[in-house]
Amino acid sequence: MVTCNSLDLTEGLLGMEVPKTSSKVRWKDGHTSILPAVYNEYQINVCNSVDIPIINYLAEFPSSTPASNHVLHLTNNDLGSDEILDRVEGALGNNKPVVIRGVEHQPLAGEFTPDYLDRHFGISPNRAVYIHDVQARAADHVNVTKPGTIASFFASIMDPRKIKCVLDLPLAHTTLPQSLKHLDHGLVYGWNETLYDVPAKSNVHPENFTVKGWGLLHQAGYLTYPHHDAEGTLTWVRMEFGLKFWTVFRLKSQYDNRIHIQEVVCRLGNFTEHEAWAREHCDAEVITLTRGDILIMPPGMPHAVYTPVKSFATGGHAYNFRCLHLSELARYIDATTGDCTTNQKLEHALETLRRMLLAVPRLSPRIRLFKRPLLSLCIMATQGQQYRAKGGSKHGVEDRETAKPSADIADAIFKHLGVSKRMPASTILYEGNQFVTGDEISRDHLARVLKRFTVL
Repeated sequence: MVTCNSLDLTEGLLGMEVPKTSSKVRWKDGHTSILPAVYNEYQINVCNSVDIPIINYLAEFPSSTPASNHVLHLTNNDLGSDEILDRVEGALGNNKPVVIRGVEHQPLAGEFTPDYLDRHFGISPNRAVYIHDVQARAADHVNVTKPGTIASFFASIMDPRKIKCVLDLPLAHTTLPQSLKHLDHGLVYGWNETLYDVPAKSNVHPENFTVKGWGLLHQAGYLTYPHHDAEGTLTWVRMEFGLKFWTVFRLKSQYDNRIHIQEVVCRLGNFTEHEAWAREHCDAEVITLTRGDILIMPPGMPHAVYTPVKSFATGGHAYNFRCLHLSELARYIDATTGDCTTNQKLEHALETLRRMLLAVPRLSPRIRLFKRPLLSLCIMATQGQQYRAKGGSKHGVEDRETAKPSADIADAIFKHLGVSKRMPASTILYEGNQFVTGDEISRDHLARVLKRFTVL
């Protein structure tokens, strides 16, 4: 079995988990990995046309290090700092991913088997799942999954003729480290603190809660194409077993041009047709994640992931008051191009965002609020239909009991932020660098504006 302590990630794989004839690629951090190979009935590698060119492109980018100006690097020791949450939120709010190396958690003994997942993560071997198949994806990029179970996935995990993965295994009990557990403002403040003022009476989509934690299970050689995550959520992932090359993309310029930002995401999603354009307009860093590493990505960040060895990761999606301008931008893009920019469709956004807005009048004074994210929250909460992802369900943007009270709060905040008929909210939002938070808002001034919403 390959060990991720070695720079040669092909040891023990060739002829065992991948074809013996698999080619190799060298990454900038010194690792050597296999390139994927799945052969059709004509003995043609179906990964030649799309997967391998993308992986070779990713391997050209520099490895992200603590000296990076674009990724915040932390260690397990930093998690003990009283300022850790503010540091992380500050980086994410300015569109900078955060990687935390060597996070302490209990060593998990045993071979990587269905029993391993069952004992350590509560994932039954009998759980029904949708299995993504590389050969099926090569034939039809829309219909890429087949039904199966965790046990059936493991039955072929050592089969060198196949490359498969299971995405988004719901693990609602999965959490971030103790010092970062309050990063999810949608849950901590949106849902926990608004039920007194606006009791939940309507049916709420379970994705408001099931996306908070999940697992990712991959066979060796699986490439996740460039995309950004659905519904403008920030994403965190922790490697539990194996290794991933996680590539985060960024624009080279035009940070104030929303059309250009949208174009970058769309063209990356169809890289093989737009390789020259992507090379001209995009830059990136490769974050190599091994066991015990945590990566937290801001909303809407384009990324691609190559998993060169069999791996398991846990993670989750969340909303944070510091990042909502990035959530708005990602959802703005998906409203017109969601069928080509994201790898999934979700239905939880509007109700959680409205709950976050309902929480603002009583929000802890410790929470720092900034102009662009708060303005974005008000826009998304009051224009639900306009932010429905292309191809998404209409049920996800239906008005419920939160619609009217959140609109009332938004109107008060709009006025406070200078929104008027002559100066629409979108005009203010679309000015300047779309990736920065803008000025901090005085909580004392905002409290006076929203005082009428705190009457018991």
